[in-house]
Amino acid sequence: MCNLSQGILEKGEAIGEARGKAIAENMFIKNMYKKGYNLDQIADVTEKSIEDIEIIIGE
Repeated sequence: MCNLSQGILEKGEAIGEARGKAIAENMFIKNMYKKGYNLDQIADVTEKSIEDIEIIIGE
């Protein structure tokens, strides 16, 4: 495989991994909220802002 193809492949893998990680983190936040954790607790555990958590919960 040429260097260009290898670079494209590696970039695609990195993007896929980042998306998967974000999806898992959003599911974790939504599950915490469903189980009764308040926004301050979720923000503390996930190290995200309350504003970010409100956006994720609202999705």
